[in-house]
Amino acid sequence: MLQEILAAIVSALIVDPLQAEMSERLAQIRAPQTVIADMRTCAEASLPKLADRALADPLWVVKATLDVWTGRTAPEEVLGGTSAQCDAAIKAARIYLESRGA
Repeated sequence: MLQEILAAIVSALIVDPLQAEMSERLAQIRAPQTVIADMRTCAEASLPKLADRALADPLWVVKATLDVWTGRTAPEEVLGGTSAQCDAAIKAARIYLESRGA
């Protein structure tokens, strides 16, 4: 029960904003839809691991939320390392972001 509540909080405060920001940045530079979809899937798939981390370290949620909302942390930094799928999606997204100067 507690993990489900934390998952909802992590989703609302961290994953959803990260997903929205990455999708917006990629759409602005006209990245292929597959790259955008892969990032969306990555964000959704990272939720259980991020919820586990939040359960183990509740202060991390507060810090990560503030860092994301203030722009001190890039979305890919929070999502990176949550799975091999995310790492591949982030690598593909970075290629487009860096090549377009975004």
